[in-house]
Amino acid sequence: MKKLGVLFMILLFASGITYAQRGSDERPSKTMEQGRSGAQPQMNPEEMLKRQTQRLVDELKLNKDQEAKVTAINKKYMGKQSFDFSKMRDASDDERAKMREEMQKIQAEKNKEIKALLTPEQVKIFDENQKKREEMRKNGQGRMGGFGGPQ
Repeated sequence: MKKLGVLFMILLFASGITYAQRGSDERPSKTMEQGRSGAQPQMNPEEMLKRQTQRLVDELKLNKDQEAKVTAINKKYMGKQSFDFSKMRDASDDERAKMREEMQKIQAEKNKEIKALLTPEQVKIFDENQKKREEMRKNGQGRMGGFGGPQ
């Protein structure tokens, strides 16, 4: 019985070492959200498009015409906003700053087009929500998901 216990402890120890070695030299997966124990797969572009549009429909109470136009704008900027974040990770500080500036410029253009479709009250809500999201980003309150907002 004692030998069986020792054998069990050796197997347990060996499996622990094997598990600890797995992926030790890799960065955390981009598909895992910080603070969560399970993996969440990245959205494909169509899912992201629907989610971005639905968020604005819900927040701003868009009518069907506005929703269609916002969907078209989101689709237009989807290609421009697709970005290889591995390039940013491997870039110098100056290169990162340029990339970030370019992304912000594209986002500003998109927001300008969206605002042109909105009523003055919707623009006010849109701006307030943008400020809230920016504050959350600055304060590190969770991953924002997608481009331009909490998902």
